[in-house]
Amino acid sequence: MIIMELCEKIDNLILLQNNLAHIESELVLKEPSYFRIARESHQSLYRSMVEALKGSANLSITGRPNDKKRSVKYQVGDKPWLEIHRIKIANCNHAWKYSDPSPCDEPLQIHRRFKVPKSENYLISFYDLLAKIQTECFMHRYVMSKSIQVSNDEMKLLEWLHEAVRNEFEHFIPKLYSVFILDLIKSSLFALQLSYRLIFESGNIIIDIPKHLSETFRRVEKSLNIKEKGYINLCEKHDKSNNIMRW
Repeated sequence: MIIMELCEKIDNLILLQNNLAHIESELVLKEPSYFRIARESHQSLYRSMVEALKGSANLSITGRPNDKKRSVKYQVGDKPWLEIHRIKIANCNHAWKYSDPSPCDEPLQIHRRFKVPKSENYLISFYDLLAKIQTECFMHRYVMSKSIQVSNDEMKLLEWLHEAVRNEFEHFIPKLYSVFILDLIKSSLFALQLSYRLIFESGNIIIDIPKHLSETFRRVEKSLNIKEKGYINLCEKHDKSNNIMRW
């Protein structure tokens, strides 16, 4: 028999709440680490994408590392079959999207005996999740479900956050590393705003949302907006606005 008071409950939304708590703890410091804030914001987005896509069997969020399917065929209800395929994004080296859906033939294997696929033990990459949240194919779980759209410029910003912040944070080799604070704040803000939309506006998360999570998101966003305005004014004061946002 497991005594619950001796155990700690861990799930994706609780860990997301922890990300926000860590951000708030940094923001009250005299000299907060915006690099850490950006890392926590990236992780909150990652967890929010997983939560919005996971379904009941984790099929949309797991796969083998070398599985790079170029196209996906799907059907919503009794509507005609549609196909989407991977496309490149201008000015992005790693991030990608799915194309708009186009009509296609019914897959041949649909006539065979249907077998429910098993989920893999590998969580798919940040970029795969980012592409999937923008498609009806993977986000349409309930009647009220909707995909979350991200512009090409926003994808470029998230690519910078993933490559220049998250990967540097996780695989840091001792060196002098300098990043514009305003870049860190802008990318953090957008990642958190996207995370909020996935949790509260996608229609895919309908139970078990921790109390006060929405208020915490709004508090953090308000604090970062204040910090952003301060650094914009500082950049203008020093006439360095042409040097910021190099992602």
